[in-house]
Amino acid sequence: MTAFLIGNFVLNGITGILLYLLVRKKKKIFADRYGMVVSMCGSGVLSLHLAMLFVFLIPDYLIIQVLFALGIGVFIGKKFGSLVRYQSLLSGIFHGIIGGIMGLMLGTVILNPSLCGLPSASLNMLHENILIFTLFGTLLVIMTSSLLYYSLRV
Repeated sequence: MTAFLIGNFVLNGITGILLYLLVRKKKKIFADRYGMVVSMCGSGVLSLHLAMLFVFLIPDYLIIQVLFALGIGVFIGKKFGSLVRYQSLLSGIFHGIIGGIMGLMLGTVILNPSLCGLPSASLNMLHENILIFTLFGTLLVIMTSSLLYYSLRV
């Protein structure tokens, strides 16, 4: 399971890097509004999923998880937001932090459902839930990246 999660983390990281490089190469052709959309969508979805995967990889260290979620959210938001102007930078950082914190909370609830008053899951159900949410998050990151790339061509 750990190898699957590490591979998924690397796949999503590479997807985010490729999306950033493609958008940065064509940043001259889009306006401020499109820059805001790219910074909100790219940073929010990518930081959400990477933070959730990090919680699955290192489940016992809360301080490291929080610092990673905040750090990855700020980094991704700064990168995507710095493509156009300062208002998109602010929007990218904000949505990156919110996505990272939401990924942290979602991963924590998946690992321990009793935090929300849900019935505790067995170990088999826990691995199944991790697998389902990881695959769904990867699909979400790939679909968001594809839609943002497609919107550059239209």
